[in-house]
Amino acid sequence: MKHYKLILVLTVLLSMIGLQAFALYTQVLVDGLYYNLNGNTAMVTKKSSAKYTGDITIPSSITYKNSNYDVTSIQGSAFSDCSGLTSVTIPNSVTSIGNYAFYGSSDLTSVVIGSGVTTIGHSTFYECSSLTSITIPNSVTSIGDHAFQKCSSLTAVAIPNSVTSIGEYAFSGSGLTSITIPNSVTSIGNGAFRDCSSLTSITIPNSITSIDGDAFYCCSSLNSVTIPNRVTSIGGNAFCHCTSLTAITIPNSVTSIGSYAFYGCSSLTAITIPNSVKIIGHQAFLDCNSLFSVTLNSDDVVYNYNLSSIFGKQVTEYVLGDDVRSIGDYAFRDCSSLSSINIPNSVISIGEYAFNNCSSLTSATIGNNVTSIGEHAFSSCTRLKSITLNSNTILSKNYLSSKSLKKYFGIQVTEYIIGNDVTSIGSNAFYECMGLTSVTIGNNVTSIGFGAFYGCSSLNSVTIPNRVTSIGGNAFWHCSGLTSVTVLNPTPVSIDYFVFANRANATLYVPKGSKSAYQEANYWKEFKEIIEIAPSSIEQTMGSENDKAMIFTTSGKRVDNLKKGVNIILMKDGTMRKVVVK
Repeated sequence: MKHYKLILVLTVLLSMIGLQAFALYTQVLVDGLYYNLNGNTAMVTKKSSAKYTGDITIPSSITYKNSNYDVTSIQGSAFSDCSGLTSVTIPNSVTSIGNYAFYGSSDLTSVVIGSGVTTIGHSTFYECSSLTSITIPNSVTSIGDHAFQKCSSLTAVAIPNSVTSIGEYAFSGSGLTSITIPNSVTSIGNGAFRDCSSLTSITIPNSITSIDGDAFYCCSSLNSVTIPNRVTSIGGNAFCHCTSLTAITIPNSVTSIGSYAFYGCSSLTAITIPNSVKIIGHQAFLDCNSLFSVTLNSDDVVYNYNLSSIFGKQVTEYVLGDDVRSIGDYAFRDCSSLSSINIPNSVISIGEYAFNNCSSLTSATIGNNVTSIGEHAFSSCTRLKSITLNSNTILSKNYLSSKSLKKYFGIQVTEYIIGNDVTSIGSNAFYECMGLTSVTIGNNVTSIGFGAFYGCSSLNSVTIPNRVTSIGGNAFWHCSGLTSVTVLNPTPVSIDYFVFANRANATLYVPKGSKSAYQEANYWKEFKEIIEIAPSSIEQTMGSENDKAMIFTTSGKRVDNLKKGVNIILMKDGTMRKVVVK
């Protein structure tokens, strides 16, 4: 008996559930629209064979069989692929719109969404290619993935400040020409504005902390974008192929830039990487064919990456900021368009092969705090002709003859300029730098080491500053082309036989009044000819109001232009240089 009663109870319960289920899916047609009725609410739906057309206004409530039902939702795909549907007005009573609700309704031109809706779902208006007008109320907090993707006629949309998130590919392929994202938005999904080829400008709010991958991929008309200073990461492909983008400022808040982030931005001419950036992805700025100037303030980037693989080989100028401490191995390798480089005083080390194969590099300046340079740092820089060295640490080292400065810079360099921060030139420093034709020695140098310029067979002239008190043996030995030596110290420095090998074929220029002293000094007196220059005439002029460099002949006569032969140049800081015009 108990068993029979249990069966009866279960049967009654199942029948009640069945009735409820039947009630849940009851579909009715009222005034041309299909609804699913549930309790006292109605959901807009459609029959699989039905296609809505024309202008539709969804009522806030319906009456069916003398019962009233509030219309509160639109079922997913309810209006999908309704090619004849032209406009829809959604009442305030509707609180949810299902995924794919208007998917592929290609003739839909306008939609008004009531103030009850909080979410625009996944692919809600996907490929509504005629949609030109959409009203999004302040009640909406999120725009779902693909919500307006391929709405190619949608040129403008006002996103209310209630929206906090924009989903992946939400407006991808739409016709937007400009967009303002309100400060309420905290996240923008991958590809949110991808392929918006008519988008020219976008305002990203301070509430955004990351720009996800593909966010503005192939926005080929985008010429203006401001990245707020709260953004910490720029995702891969974020601005890839934004071919109209001419400039962009990366704020100091950014720590990472993803692979291909700005790839193919062919109008971008200059970029500054702030010191906050620690990571740059593969080919982040590659194929930016107009990008010729790059400013690098990040020590991590210069130390850890090969820059030609990030910015391309077309860059002609790299500016290193004062936050850069180390230049890593291979950092500028194959930067084949780089024409000159100034290494600031903040840099303390230059890695091996750092500038290898920079085939257009013609000049380099080494800052005064550089303490180490890796071997072959400037190897295969076939056009590198002029080096300015300001590092006393580098120049004062005593080198092995097999590891002189030529190991760093090559033998093709024709000119070395030694700055005023240098006080001594170490042994074998320029040993067999056979391309060297001219060297300017800074005024604060006091000693020139053993074999310093040994074997510099192309060196034709040298000026030794007046503070030099020591010149080591073999310093200019085997400098077979050395025909002009200017010494600014009126007191001859003690030298040995092996300092100047070619002195019998060279002319010695000395300060006026010191000729006799040099004629009596060992080995100085063996120069082919000793000629006095006239520092007295120069000293008179040094006190004048003229602060420009002045030119004098060896007899002390001031001239306006360089003359053929030896010219003495008085710099505005009072130092003298000798220039030979052939």
